[in-house]
Amino acid sequence: MAGAVSLASVLGLVSPAHADTNIRGTEGWNTDKMLMSLCNGRTDYSWYTINVDTGQVQWDYAKGGLRGGASENKLWHPKERFEGWCTYPQASSWTWTGNETKVSDTLVNCSSGSQLSQAMQTNGTTTTTTANSVGGQFGVEWNVIEKVLGLQAAVKYEHTWSYANAKGWSTTTTLTVPQRRVGWLTMRPEMRTVRSNPVFHIKKYTYENAQGIKINVNSYRGRGYADIKSQGAFYDAKANILDSNGKPKGQYVARDRAVNGSDHC
Repeated sequence: MAGAVSLASVLGLVSPAHADTNIRGTEGWNTDKMLMSLCNGRTDYSWYTINVDTGQVQWDYAKGGLRGGASENKLWHPKERFEGWCTYPQASSWTWTGNETKVSDTLVNCSSGSQLSQAMQTNGTTTTTTANSVGGQFGVEWNVIEKVLGLQAAVKYEHTWSYANAKGWSTTTTLTVPQRRVGWLTMRPEMRTVRSNPVFHIKKYTYENAQGIKINVNSYRGRGYADIKSQGAFYDAKANILDSNGKPKGQYVARDRAVNGSDHC
């Protein structure tokens, strides 16, 4: 169902400013799951059917038409059809402190009378993780959604955030270790989460009225709004905050312990 996502395909479908309509709580089914089923990483133009009694969404292989006149592709209540595409705009963002991790080798001071100071190489790799709120029917295509969120959800953080752009880093820091102690450096990284509520943009919506007449509109269920989201459907993109040199920001912490037999002092 999903093909490769290119920069051109993503940016070509970015909609102009619009008012997204939150449909959460307006239907008798789980609209969060519905949005995650529709927007599982895809940005291409797509066709779907929905059972408006159950909320079950299915891929419309006929792409809005009849395939060879097969009766199973005909439209009847409670089945309705719609077509359009997804975008993944930023909804909110916040920073937090990541887990403290060791970023240097150990420095052993076997002396009983003096401190030991040495320039230590600290290094690591920036991290990228993605989480979602609910499981979609079609399953999240993680390798695709990472590319999409990297392009659409966090444009304003492009140069200060490592999401979807993992790379190694290193720097030099002086470590001073007291006598008869073993020391090392850890880091508490500054992290950022950018949350995206996916939006499905309705281009065409088809249903049957009470008289069995097929109605075509350009809004969700004929309600007058075409851009829908469900507030509980979201992706969280998480990664390191970067400094002006492109290295992860964070607090360095010097740790130490007493020497023991394994240190061969």
